[in-house]
Amino acid sequence: MGSDIVRLFRRCVRYVFFADTLQSTLYAHTTDVHGTQRKRPSHAWLVASAGACVLGACSSVPTMLDPYEKTLGVDGPTQLQFHSLVYSPNGTALHYPGYVVALEKSSQHLIGGPKVNQAARQFLHADAAYFQKETPSRWDIGTASQIRRFQENDAKAMFISHIAKYSTLSLPVTGGTYTATEHCFVYNAYAANALRRQHAAAEDLSRVNAWHACPIAQNTDRNDIGRNQFYTEGRAALERLGENLSADLKGDRITHVILIVMGWNTAQDEAVRNFNDLTGNLLEAAYERTLVRSAAQIQRPTAPRNASTALRDFRPLVIGVTWPSFWSNSFTNVFSYTNKANDADEIGLSWLNELLNQTIPRALAEAHSSAQVVAIGHSFGARAMTRALFSAPALKPDMVQLQSPVRLAVGLEGAVSINRFVPSLSEEGAPYRDFRMLSSTQIALTASSHDNAAGGPVFWYEPSGSTRSLNLACADSSLDYRGIFECVVASDRSASPGGDFRICLFSDSECRETLSGDSKVPAKGVLYIDTSNGITQFNTPGTGGGAHSDIYRLPMGRLLWRLIEQYAQGPANTMQAQP
Repeated sequence: MGSDIVRLFRRCVRYVFFADTLQSTLYAHTTDVHGTQRKRPSHAWLVASAGACVLGACSSVPTMLDPYEKTLGVDGPTQLQFHSLVYSPNGTALHYPGYVVALEKSSQHLIGGPKVNQAARQFLHADAAYFQKETPSRWDIGTASQIRRFQENDAKAMFISHIAKYSTLSLPVTGGTYTATEHCFVYNAYAANALRRQHAAAEDLSRVNAWHACPIAQNTDRNDIGRNQFYTEGRAALERLGENLSADLKGDRITHVILIVMGWNTAQDEAVRNFNDLTGNLLEAAYERTLVRSAAQIQRPTAPRNASTALRDFRPLVIGVTWPSFWSNSFTNVFSYTNKANDADEIGLSWLNELLNQTIPRALAEAHSSAQVVAIGHSFGARAMTRALFSAPALKPDMVQLQSPVRLAVGLEGAVSINRFVPSLSEEGAPYRDFRMLSSTQIALTASSHDNAAGGPVFWYEPSGSTRSLNLACADSSLDYRGIFECVVASDRSASPGGDFRICLFSDSECRETLSGDSKVPAKGVLYIDTSNGITQFNTPGTGGGAHSDIYRLPMGRLLWRLIEQYAQGPANTMQAQP
């Protein structure tokens, strides 16, 4: 045992010294935002890292779900971070009515993916007529090739592992009403009998977890679900989600369905926190707007909010999608960029496509709801979301006219090429070329000069989150981009005395505000917004990439709410005034 630990320690030291050498190279050419050479961490971290490596490797206590995770092929230390909600559904919780749809990635042989299961391959149609009209791709990375890649070649595939619903319980009591958040599972692969039967102990772990099923649920404890059917079970799970949505959307309780997808390097618990921040800041901004609708200047609220005013215009139902967005927490994760870009496209073409273009519109129709659909994606989440927006033909191969239930689609600091809109420049077949077909959908993209991720080392394409791309698209001399993008500048100066929030035309030095909230008519093109001034300007603690993740503060809520006012106004207010 002692010699094993010594060998392990030596192996860990070699690993850490390799990391230190790489780090030395990186820091040698790295400066901070002021141009000052960054100070390298001291060598003290070597000993600590090696020790941590040994201690972590010596742990022999398995996780509670270890046998189930091994059966599903999601038992690695990184993979555990993409189903933390299954362990703690009360802690990893939405604060607002809605759902968390969790995707994970596993061997196609284990889950019955399309590579090994002909029935699963019927899900998507690479041969759809619409995809054949794409401009030829020099690198064979058009939409049809992307679908064939993850259906026929990739060793692993994305699958839906769980869908959790969050709502409220209210009980009238003496002195008022007691309200609490509750959850249930629309679908939970970890509760399946197929997993329990794989192990001699046959323990039912659902009895020691808060895994109760929703009244409308895809019941995974049916005995006829085989282990290799988890991929196709995802479609049934989305059908049950649709039935839940239909019930939620009846009446006028919900004004907006907000679909949110986060980006690279986001664990599930962090993603849920981000969903809460984005939604909460939208609620703050909507309430603030009711107070200052006629004035640009923003005043600090001095009185408690009245519920009927705060929720008059915006009563959202949130659908947050989580996915396995990184390889590891070490320096090696940088090499996952291309792989995770492909994963984001796979999600957009498959599960997010089905959710956005079939599940949600069907639920809206069944409920006779006029709630507006708003889709928000950040970084690679913007890539997945916009890909889904244009991928309905993969589900309906005879479709020739693009359709979407989305009224507003916002790509925040996107890791997706703006050339996808431009047939003359795209290396990917220009899959977004027909954005004008989506006549009821306004697409908006943001970029910031303070974003060192989308606007930093990425040089092989033009990511929408980079102001380098924005300046290319918005230049008067740019013939290829002309007529595609409508460029504006958004600024939040409300922290300064007399400051305000404004959205101005890119070329308007006098800054006459352009979004008034008086029209639902889409802009002439894709709205491209510079958010460098006060909106996406600062580093978010615990994140890299400069201001890449500065989207969780109130200024971004203000921008998103102005866009919703303009392009996705909810149904007319019918709420009863509350005393």
